[in-house]
Amino acid sequence: MTSIYPFLTLLSENNNRPWFEENREAYEKARSEAEDLITRCIAEIGKFEDLGDLKARQTMFRIYRDVRFSKNKDPFKKNFSSMISRDGKRAMTGFGYYVHFEPGESFMAAGVYEPSADQLARIRQEIDYNADDLRKVIEHPDFAAVFGAMQGAQLKTAPKGYPKDHPEIDLLRYNQYYFTWKFSDGDILKPDFPEKLAVHCRKVRPFLEFLNRALD
Repeated sequence: MTSIYPFLTLLSENNNRPWFEENREAYEKARSEAEDLITRCIAEIGKFEDLGDLKARQTMFRIYRDVRFSKNKDPFKKNFSSMISRDGKRAMTGFGYYVHFEPGESFMAAGVYEPSADQLARIRQEIDYNADDLRKVIEHPDFAAVFGAMQGAQLKTAPKGYPKDHPEIDLLRYNQYYFTWKFSDGDILKPDFPEKLAVHCRKVRPFLEFLNRALD
């Protein structure tokens, strides 16, 4: 039995600094268990992805929230999260696997969530030139069965520089390009969770390769 989800559940109900400090030992235990799990996931993903000498601590995000520009002043996140990539959490391109542990809301995501204007322009240009390559990946029945439709914010009309009747307008309208695979709280308790996660990471890898071809 892991303490990851029990701790995060309590934290969501007591999201304040005094409670956190009183329960810091429980936090450290839960984070350590999350780090151990990510270490095992890195080992599995590293069988097909060049991750160098990546350590779990290099991939995990802080639990402290930046509340300076947010109406939500809760000081702590309600999750443990990790970006498994060669550059860890500093990854700036689409090549990485984001893993999110949160009670009832856990998932793996891959793609580009906050592209710069230049990155977005490059991705759209690659779609304009080579949309068939992308569609072969994301519309394949095996891929769609796991990840469903692409997610991300979309424009209501065509992006600047592209006609409204462009044959790939359904793809060009996206401002974000990513897919997710959701897993249950109980899934991380299973011994084969790292292997199962790695299987899905490998399935989504061709999509990431397309994005990174655009961003190179």
